[in-house]
Amino acid sequence: MKIKSKACRLFLLVAVLMTVLLLPQPSLAQEREAGLTLMLFSGTYSHYHEVTAGKDNSFFLEIRNTGNEAITDIKLSSYKSEGWVIDFELEEIDYLGPGSLRTVDVNIKPAPKAAKGEYRVTLIAEANEILRVESTSWVTVKAAPFWPWIGAGIVLVVVAAFIFIFMRFGRQK
Repeated sequence: MKIKSKACRLFLLVAVLMTVLLLPQPSLAQEREAGLTLMLFSGTYSHYHEVTAGKDNSFFLEIRNTGNEAITDIKLSSYKSEGWVIDFELEEIDYLGPGSLRTVDVNIKPAPKAAKGEYRVTLIAEANEILRVESTSWVTVKAAPFWPWIGAGIVLVVVAAFIFIFMRFGRQK
């Protein structure tokens, strides 16, 4: 097919140039990007975390590289309420490949006199390729069980009463 009109040829040339210039061009090289997510898990529940005041509570932290670049020298830390202790099994991770994840055991020990209620715990990861990633979780402190102590006290009172009664009235001559 041969286009005879100069105007038609010019129009087709402009249309082809506009199509080439305006349509997004596929990139041959993929842009490198680093991404890191932190997620705290406790047993089977991922968003509900219950701890006992003054006692060790085990959790695990999932650290996932969501980017397509390796992340190196990841340092873990936390921001917590006063008197709380948060220990990481591994405080530093040397290398985390693209798309991979690492699980780290975390021990959260609330202050012994922490009141019953919800507290915020922030877990922090810092690495060479990213400045800082934070994950905030709400932790519910439950009161230490005091019913066993009350039951033990009642048992001791009853045993002491039987001993007293037996000694006082048991051997009458």
